[in-house]
Amino acid sequence: MKNLHKRILVTLFAGIFLFLPITSFILMPNEEMPFSENENRFLSRFVKPDFKGFVQNFFNDRSNNIKDRRFMNAFDDWFADRFFAREEWIVLKNELEMLQGKSEINDVFVTEERLVQVWRGYDEERVTAVLTAMDGFAERNPHAAVSFMLIPSAQELYIDTLPPNSGAGNQEMFIRHCYNSLEYITGVDVLTPLFENRDSYIFYRTDHHWTSYGAYWGYYAAAARLEFAPLEPGWFNIEHASSNFLGTLYSKTLNRRIAPDIISFYTPSRIQPPELTLTVNTGLEITEHDTLYFREYLDVKDKYAVFLGMNSPIMDIVTDLENNDKSLLIFKDSYAHAMIPFLVNHYKRITVVDMRYINVDVRQFIDIEEYEQILFIYNVVNFSEENDLRKLNLTRG
Repeated sequence: MKNLHKRILVTLFAGIFLFLPITSFILMPNEEMPFSENENRFLSRFVKPDFKGFVQNFFNDRSNNIKDRRFMNAFDDWFADRFFAREEWIVLKNELEMLQGKSEINDVFVTEERLVQVWRGYDEERVTAVLTAMDGFAERNPHAAVSFMLIPSAQELYIDTLPPNSGAGNQEMFIRHCYNSLEYITGVDVLTPLFENRDSYIFYRTDHHWTSYGAYWGYYAAAARLEFAPLEPGWFNIEHASSNFLGTLYSKTLNRRIAPDIISFYTPSRIQPPELTLTVNTGLEITEHDTLYFREYLDVKDKYAVFLGMNSPIMDIVTDLENNDKSLLIFKDSYAHAMIPFLVNHYKRITVVDMRYINVDVRQFIDIEEYEQILFIYNVVNFSEENDLRKLNLTRG
């Protein structure tokens, strides 16, 4: 009987061992680099083995992709990305690790109610260099009131739900350090209103961004510094445009226990919303739109792009507001996208700059003198890894 059980196990294992690779090759996608919607990335490219170079260089020290194992390493990556039922195996692996008590997967904390992007600290030299570039830019543009909104991630708001000894960094201290390091820029306290509303739906459960309601509190916090009276929450119509958003943190964990997110649009109801023209300069083409919401992205995996579309170097928004000539220049990461639909109710013109896509003096694209206010909008995690704002040093005098 013992031998029979042993034979069954060996046969079963051998069957699985043969079945999975064979099935993987049979059902492998035809595309050279297919796109994984759930993981929001292209799968690995197949690298051809250099047999000719291997034979020619077998007896000398010259390298080729077989001899130095580049081919085998690339083949491992390629086959791992094409393995039959790959995502199901990943889900099973992550579930087993969680059953063993693991609470962090691919730099994401997994809690009962949400997925939380991990942030443990920052490179002080890098951050100092960026803050110096920002402050120097503000000093060289004394005509404008320059402000900085550094937005905490969900980790700071829900740190009490993380496991003990998680090593989560203190974002409140980081924000205070950044604000205190600036002489010519005023910090905007967005942590306080966010914390006061932490029990509301201010951060997505499966994505690293704040929700529209979270962005509302960013807009509310900025109002005093930008000198306008914010519209109260009850002044908006709320459209729930999608209820099946699975964001970047889901892509990293494929955790199906957390409920999908809701994407909402806020439109003023007690005042007439301004008509606007959004001009998007991608560097390759310039397009014009009459909305800030790109609804076509509701049908794809990256639904957050519904706010202002995909990231672009320059976006310019001009409204038809009467008796209002105020202009605002924004340097930003993607957190600003959900907040700008609130800001347009108070400005004749808003220009949005993403320094990731600009490698020259920004004055080649805009006249800084035209803006009476400048606002930096960044999330703590993105800002702590930021290098591109150092390119503000190219803007002299």
